[in-house]
Amino acid sequence: MQVPSASSLRERQLEGGFLFPAYDDWCFSRIPGTVGSLLGADVGPELPTAATEGYDDVERVVVFLVDGFGLAQWDGARSYTPLLRQFEHDGRVTPLTSVYPSETAAAMNTFHSGVLTSEHGVIGWNVYEPAVDEQFEALPFLRKDGTKPEGMAYEDIANAESVYRDFDEAGVEVHQVTPFPNGGTVPHEYDPEDLSTFPDAFEEAAEESSDADGPTYVFAYLPQTDAIAHGEGVDSEEYRKTVEETFENIECALDSLAEHTTGEDAGETLVCLTADHGLIDTGHNIDLSEPPFDLVPKLKTLTEGTPIRFSGSPRNVNLHLQDEHVEAVYETLSSELDAKVFRKREVLGMELFGPDPSPTFERRVGDLVVVHRELGVWFGDEEPHALEFVAMHGGLHPDEMLIPFATATLDSLR
Repeated sequence: MQVPSASSLRERQLEGGFLFPAYDDWCFSRIPGTVGSLLGADVGPELPTAATEGYDDVERVVVFLVDGFGLAQWDGARSYTPLLRQFEHDGRVTPLTSVYPSETAAAMNTFHSGVLTSEHGVIGWNVYEPAVDEQFEALPFLRKDGTKPEGMAYEDIANAESVYRDFDEAGVEVHQVTPFPNGGTVPHEYDPEDLSTFPDAFEEAAEESSDADGPTYVFAYLPQTDAIAHGEGVDSEEYRKTVEETFENIECALDSLAEHTTGEDAGETLVCLTADHGLIDTGHNIDLSEPPFDLVPKLKTLTEGTPIRFSGSPRNVNLHLQDEHVEAVYETLSSELDAKVFRKREVLGMELFGPDPSPTFERRVGDLVVVHRELGVWFGDEEPHALEFVAMHGGLHPDEMLIPFATATLDSLR
């Protein structure tokens, strides 16, 4: 199987203007398994071999994940970001789809577990867990009022095991350069509000991984471009400045990686650049608590009577409705919105979130799932700021769903 072009993957996965995940082959969910395979660890499904063909005798893999930097953002930044052009010239850029939903909470749980949303059950930024009668934000595992959910622990957010146990059992040393620690790895933390702290944290990982006796994996996560896009949009000057700053710091990280790598080892170090999803700028977003929808009285409630508004996100709305209202709401939303509206049975039948749903996923997914073509759809009576976001993600727009998986050996980049 050859590496697809972005246009051919887009055409293959597109249905009525909505782009669905390529779970069986060219999907973000297969990156952990691919990294593991290169280093001799079996951690899950892999990308087709064409994605890494020619990368032999790899002893270290370094993955930079730039949150929200999809293929559309790559194309927009190519002219002012030399590193992107270098990957295109000296390496390979493989287009992939994100998972559904194209949200960080869902995608990163997949990245760290190797399983799809249909198994781990983190259906979006917001999760309703009927088993404990709680609605909470998966990141950072808090209710909307800032308190911690009761009746469940942090480990209960996702129904999944970490891939890092498999890496460890295979003798692969894993380092993570992130704003927060991740269990089972060697942490190197930096301040996400100050990108200038990133190169020093990365240099620690570069030096320690270079001194390791066996294969190593270094993962670096940069969320800054996604954060600025929500408030300013992907066409803003602020977004461009953040992209420039992000890649300047990645360049510094690559310099330090080269400094701590001998000539021979540079050819055995594979550098990857990817994203969890892309972004789209939205317009006049839609308030489900206002006419003609007035959905709040039709929602199920927590035991104490609070309507269950928060499940999924504005681009991936999971509605938990009173049984007698499900079909009427389906008809209203289908007629009033330029959106895909899926009943729960349709979600399961088409494997939108992935195959083989776990009990955790089945109880968390909404009675209806609403995916607008290009706008945000949410409850402004409780979260008006969410409808004010400029750039969003979570849905099935091609610019949300198509992402890069760029690869090159360190010696070709430095």
